[in-house]
Amino acid sequence: MLQAFLPQSATRVVVYLEPINIRWGARKLGVFCRDVVGIEPDQRTCFLFVNARRDTLLAYFLDGDGEQTITKKLDKGAFLLPAPEAGSEPFVIFRRSALARLFRS
Repeated sequence: MLQAFLPQSATRVVVYLEPINIRWGARKLGVFCRDVVGIEPDQRTCFLFVNARRDTLLAYFLDGDGEQTITKKLDKGAFLLPAPEAGSEPFVIFRRSALARLFRS
């Protein structure tokens, strides 16, 4: 379902596994992606973030119109993210085609 809202050019999905402040705007998210995640935002990459309760998902990506964000809040339940591996980066990278199986609410 989320795939329908993302641009077709986004073939790579970066899922940040630690909660962030969902109220951040596009500019702050862009800086966060560059400085903390260490990945430069481009039109091929979509970044996904969750809040502390994991009931709200924030997508950040670039398209032909510039920086974009989409927020999805669940009425019940929480987004289930992959478990981080010990000593690894706080994010995982997936192909767009794998996005549907990542999130079960």
